[in-house]
Amino acid sequence: MASTARDRRGAASVSDDTTSSVEPAPSKAGWLSGMTAMFRADSAPHAASESNANELLAFPSEATLRQEQGSGEDAPKSMPAPAPAGSSPRKIALAVVIVAGVAAGFAMVALRRIPLPSFATPAPRTGNLTIDTQPAAAEVLVDGERRGTTPLTVALAAGAHTITIESDGDTRVVPLTIAAGADVTQHFELRTRETVAQFGRMSIATEPPGARVSIDGHLRGVSPLVVADLTAEEHTVTVSNDTGASERKVLVSPGSTASVMFSLASKASGPVGGWLSVSAPFDVEVTENNDIIGASRSSRIMLAAGRHDLVLTNRSLGYQEARKIDVVAGKTTTLRVEPPQVTISVNARPWAEVVMDGANIGQTPLANLLVTVGSHELIFRNPQLGERKQTVLVTATGPNRIATDLTK
Repeated sequence: MASTARDRRGAASVSDDTTSSVEPAPSKAGWLSGMTAMFRADSAPHAASESNANELLAFPSEATLRQEQGSGEDAPKSMPAPAPAGSSPRKIALAVVIVAGVAAGFAMVALRRIPLPSFATPAPRTGNLTIDTQPAAAEVLVDGERRGTTPLTVALAAGAHTITIESDGDTRVVPLTIAAGADVTQHFELRTRETVAQFGRMSIATEPPGARVSIDGHLRGVSPLVVADLTAEEHTVTVSNDTGASERKVLVSPGSTASVMFSLASKASGPVGGWLSVSAPFDVEVTENNDIIGASRSSRIMLAAGRHDLVLTNRSLGYQEARKIDVVAGKTTTLRVEPPQVTISVNARPWAEVVMDGANIGQTPLANLLVTVGSHELIFRNPQLGERKQTVLVTATGPNRIATDLTK
């Protein structure tokens, strides 16, 4: 018996030593179940029942220790059981979901009150106008504002506009209405300066008036008469009435008006008009009251007897001169034109002897030489570089500078 008691005490001491020195290793399955228990509502009760069911596996020393702790006088008062481990995270998650739902609701209400930008394509308020002309490079004005030269495409506000097309020989004004979003194309055939210059006009007057007027054998009407769109050439004009007839050749200049007057009075009444003859070293136009009445190429220009204020013009030479003449009835008055003198400067590279119209005028450089307006022939001579001939047009407006490079 004694040995048996000693054996029991030895076993107990061995059990106590084993309990105090050996700690059980944590189980992986227990760690995972503890983590998932935080997110399961029934994880805590299940863990408690499982612990009770496994109490048989507890060591006797652990049971004795628990009993001693529970029966001790100094044992602390029992504390209320803590809430299951999974209840606090669940409440937090539920609160987060509720708060998120309320915030989403407020956000939806706020977004409904905020006007969203419209992504619909706005209706066009302008239209496109394309203008093409033949010939090109005509000036385009829209409502009086210059917009460029043709060919041209511009965007215009919808509504009525005034389009003006300008070129050297023609001008067009076109009212146009542009619809929003429309593409409008306009093409214009414009008259060039050369085309306009191919025709002229003729003004025919007779004394007494009311005479029949024929041009190149075609009856055109009765005097006084202005005939437009005559070709720029010489025409045969015939006028007639009950007292007689008269015929004359009249030169029509390009883009100008030729004026002619006939006297058909009876011989007893005597002539009421005379003639004008112009002698000039170059062609001049004769105008009176801004109307072209003839040119120096014509043999004679018929005018009414009396005082006339005439203007002689050559546009290419920049020449213009006002003259007063008295026309005598039945006679021819001759008007002579003396070409004005202007200064010119002549130079050459490297240098040259200069001959003008057959006369040697010196060695370059030459400055402020007095010559008459008009066409002149110059010859530049250099002993090493030979000679070069050049025709120049000296104008009244200047500056007249002539130069040549004999090295090229």
